[in-house]
Amino acid sequence: MNRESQDRTATRLVSLDTYRGLVMCMLAINGFAVAVTAKKLGYASGIEAETWAGQIWQWLAFHNSHPLWNSQFYVVGCALWDLIQPAFMFMVGVAMPYSYFSRKSRGHSDKKLAWHAFIRAMVLVIIGVYLQTRSSGLATNRLFTNVLAQIGLGYFFVYLLLGRSVKTQLAVGAGVLVAYTAWLLNFPVDALSTAAKEQVQSLSTPESVSQHYALQFNAASHADVSLLNFLVGGEEPIRAHQAGYTTLNFIPAAVTMLLGVLVGTLLKSDRSDHDKLRKMVTGGLILMVLAVIASYTVCPVIKKIWTPSWVLLSGAYVIWLQALLYWIVDIKGYRRWTFPLVVVGMNSLAMYLMSMLFKSTINANLKTYLGKELFAGPYGPMIQATLLFVVLWLFCFYLYRNRLFFRI
Repeated sequence: MNRESQDRTATRLVSLDTYRGLVMCMLAINGFAVAVTAKKLGYASGIEAETWAGQIWQWLAFHNSHPLWNSQFYVVGCALWDLIQPAFMFMVGVAMPYSYFSRKSRGHSDKKLAWHAFIRAMVLVIIGVYLQTRSSGLATNRLFTNVLAQIGLGYFFVYLLLGRSVKTQLAVGAGVLVAYTAWLLNFPVDALSTAAKEQVQSLSTPESVSQHYALQFNAASHADVSLLNFLVGGEEPIRAHQAGYTTLNFIPAAVTMLLGVLVGTLLKSDRSDHDKLRKMVTGGLILMVLAVIASYTVCPVIKKIWTPSWVLLSGAYVIWLQALLYWIVDIKGYRRWTFPLVVVGMNSLAMYLMSMLFKSTINANLKTYLGKELFAGPYGPMIQATLLFVVLWLFCFYLYRNRLFFRI
């Protein structure tokens, strides 16, 4: 934790802090428990609601939870909740050029910068592993799937591309996605489980392609099982994650961070605001077109194994949202409304860690002092999530007022 001077905060990209705050508020309190509340109200997914209120609740629940496998809906659509992690990782990338060139201007050598990036990456991995294994121990198939661990695993490789030309960064990013797709497609297809077959049928690619992307029966899941059994396996072998998450997601996810680096470099440049907006909107459009083409030919859109088409589709949306916020906040100057989000965005790591480490303790105290009855009804989860958010936000506000910011 460190104090940040007024001069440095004055030069911050407010739209980025707003973006970070928005994403972190959603992530920290699990989407205000909308999906859980919808289920308690009897609007379970898969059962079409008969009333308009029920349909609204189902729509909200869909956008506040992860689909089982297929992440593409209505050709260019996806669940909002699926975009939370890509947005988080994208914003890490956007901030990297600002941090890199700021340290460079203060006289840091290339060796010192590289060492700092490497240490930061390792610390993120360690924190991510700790958060993921507090209750299960190391012998788990989710050892490296926490968002901080995923960021840490790819962070240093993305750092190595800082300061390179845009053509080089684009070429490396495209090369990673093409190579990863080829690797997934070359995985031999064995007999699929019933659940895997059901999920394959929901994918947009031809069946001969889709079968290479089956739940638990794909190259990434197979590699994950081998890696985890080698690292932490015991008498009881570790099996593929039931929801399909894998360690190697960090490879294509690093391209998501690289997209952030490209946008961050653009925003930091001397180009006109109009030119910056045009490039972000156009870049997002190109990514979306490529995502749709890939999703109907060689690579379905699956967030849980971070397929290259998911990098493209989610990349389009997270760039467009950054462009929208940049236009509203930094160009038009409408900033007053952003304050509650900026308070969180400037301490996003603190918000995330407090949520992960102290959520159950805070919730228990809320029930003790406010009474369990308040949280007993169908709207109880939303009430609890809202009060949890208030507690976490007030702590972030305290840090903000005292100019205290958690950094790695």
